[in-house]
Amino acid sequence: MASTDATLYVSTQAGLFQRSLRARADDVKPLGLQRYGRVWPIVIDRDDPSRLYAATHRGGVFRSDDAGRSWQEKNEGLLYKETWCIVQHPTSGDLFVGTGPAAIFKSSDRAETWTHCEQLHTLPETKDWTFPGPPHIAHVKGLGLCQDDPALVYAAIEEGWVVRSRDAGANWTTLKSGSEFDAHTVNVMPNDPNVVISASGTGVYRSEDGGDHFVDANDGLTRRYISQIVLHAQEPSVLFTAAAEVPPPFWRRPEGANAGFFKSVDQGRHWDQLSGGLPQHFSAAPRATTGDPRTPGSFLVGMSDGSIWMTNDGGERFEQIGTGLPPIFGLTISAN
Repeated sequence: MASTDATLYVSTQAGLFQRSLRARADDVKPLGLQRYGRVWPIVIDRDDPSRLYAATHRGGVFRSDDAGRSWQEKNEGLLYKETWCIVQHPTSGDLFVGTGPAAIFKSSDRAETWTHCEQLHTLPETKDWTFPGPPHIAHVKGLGLCQDDPALVYAAIEEGWVVRSRDAGANWTTLKSGSEFDAHTVNVMPNDPNVVISASGTGVYRSEDGGDHFVDANDGLTRRYISQIVLHAQEPSVLFTAAAEVPPPFWRRPEGANAGFFKSVDQGRHWDQLSGGLPQHFSAAPRATTGDPRTPGSFLVGMSDGSIWMTNDGGERFEQIGTGLPPIFGLTISAN
């Protein structure tokens, strides 16, 4: 059973919000950052649950030391304030942030200063980096860390494949064999760092050799525009995700995104669509997924219409636990 007293942080198109998982659907508290465009999934500091890190679309990185009551801009060393993702290694405490234009920055002092991982820009593949919409500039959309190896870092470039560093960001390699050019997210499996799973605008891709080679892992996925993949250290074979049928430009069609929720029990080799408690048709698109870090059977999805759906039983049945928020771009549950 999920920890009903857990705190849920909801990152949206217009600021950050906080609520308890046991609260009423409309019992949410705004935590600011509305001025800075989209807020991506926040990071809760590994040592201090009241310290939060937020990557924003127009204002760079912000840190709160009082659980979101106040925020300080933390952009010293960042070259760009268009940030797309932020992660923290659970052992080293190092932070990494991805930006647009596509670049990666690292902080070893809780975001006080950032160091540019500049060798990334010497890769020959940078000439191919792009983005479909004007001004066609690529960005780092997702970052993936290995919990047992702080030096192993992956990044998903939209659009520009997956890249890997084996020395904590000092040097990078492009991973093109079998991977998708339009990369969105990348995850390292907690029970085997050789298994790497990348999600994209065309589906899921799986590697068993640390990213050197990927293969298509879309068996059972009837929707392919993937949001984040959720995994849990206690059940590393079980993965959750949600996906739209079409990319964002087509969500305005009469049938909308036609989204679906999915579960894999063999670490992404096969997927089953989930339906319990869900409407027969989702016109809204899934933009954010997460799970309770203490509860393997918990899976939450935040939608483009501001609604939140949750299961506590491994996907057997969902319920809507939130509505009326701005479009959601991140969900984070406090483990403390």
